[in-house]
Amino acid sequence: MATVAQLWRFPVKSFQGERVERLEVDARGVVGDRDWALIDRATGKLLSAKRHARLFDAAAATVDGDVVITLPDGTELVVSDPAASDLLGRWLDLDVELRHVDAGVQVGYEMTFDPPHDDAEYIEIPAPRGSFRDLAHLHLVSTATLDGVASARPDLDWDVRRFRPNVVVDLGGGAEPFAEDGWSGAEVGLGAVRAHVDMPTVRCAMPLRAQPGLQRQARLYDALEQIHANHLGVYATVVSGGPLVVGDEVAPV
Repeated sequence: MATVAQLWRFPVKSFQGERVERLEVDARGVVGDRDWALIDRATGKLLSAKRHARLFDAAAATVDGDVVITLPDGTELVVSDPAASDLLGRWLDLDVELRHVDAGVQVGYEMTFDPPHDDAEYIEIPAPRGSFRDLAHLHLVSTATLDGVASARPDLDWDVRRFRPNVVVDLGGGAEPFAEDGWSGAEVGLGAVRAHVDMPTVRCAMPLRAQPGLQRQARLYDALEQIHANHLGVYATVVSGGPLVVGDEVAPV
């Protein structure tokens, strides 16, 4: 029987997130996931660690209903603080606005299609309207996939934090790496939640980035390209929401 092994929420886009035992899922995805992001006031663009790698050095966690941001020097601030944007701007040396997601607004982020090279051309990609996520409501990956790539390339670090999933699924003994790809086009039950698996996840520069406890690893891109055409995990759209708890059963519907 497949079960939920880990759950992750990322309150501020591209900041370090929080591993939790329970999530609430609604029609928009994980409640509290990427509800906040930094916007470059000069360009109006959404900041992402795809281009602004320093964002990975900050962390965000949900505390008593508010989101607390911790900067690399240990400074803490809450997103509800009117001075939060200015404090974050001084840290990044950039004029930014800390913005809450708005259902009626669409913004774009920048990424390169040559992830190992930070000086490559960056292209603006629109985020879904009313969302700071890159593409889909949910991102899932299996432990079989993570174990499989680690076995194929043990010289590289395949820490789950590099891939920023919402749900890590334990498919049980004997499961093949990338087995979750086979769910594409089908609905999957995740405890009380039902989700339509849309497609395998194409990886960008994010897994290559350095972050607290993890070194920059540009070689991971070529390795994953050779192992599985640069796909790892799957994207899914919520069909019906509800609570999601570590240990919940996972099964195609």
